[in-house]
Amino acid sequence: MSVLVVAENWNGNFKKSTYEAVSYANEIAKQLGITTTALSIGNVSNDALQALGKYGASKVISATHEKLSDFNVQAYAGVIAEVTKKEGAQLLVFSNTFAGKSLSPRVAVKLGAGMVTDAMALPSSINPFTVKRKIFSGKAFANVVLTTDVKILALAPNSFHLVEVPTTLTIDNFTPNINDA
Repeated sequence: MSVLVVAENWNGNFKKSTYEAVSYANEIAKQLGITTTALSIGNVSNDALQALGKYGASKVISATHEKLSDFNVQAYAGVIAEVTKKEGAQLLVFSNTFAGKSLSPRVAVKLGAGMVTDAMALPSSINPFTVKRKIFSGKAFANVVLTTDVKILALAPNSFHLVEVPTTLTIDNFTPNINDA
């Protein structure tokens, strides 16, 4: 079991928000005593994938398919749900970017997961799983308790610092099942 973080890329490159999400996921994984797995969708070079290990990912699943070359929210959500089930992950971390905001609710429905958007801190409690999030355009905060088996967190931009913990990384190539629908 591991914490699964969706490593969003832009034309095959990762930005700071992706590294923040990996750092955040890795810190939660430490709290839970498990590992961090990153999921990269689309064509990304091995060198770029290796960079995810610098922030704590011990495994990267590189999902590639001809139908994943452009962002397609339905196809991407299906791939994320498929990998989550395959890996047995009970916690997913997204960046709260345009893509993350589009994907996380769809994945939550597919998995029957509880979800927190705009998460801004590590969980204050693991049992019950409690996360602080921004509300009212960041003018106030709320502590949200998730009770579902699968939990999804969308990390607010610039709310978590980069934590470099170089890790030995393995890369698994994965070709998902993409329906023509």
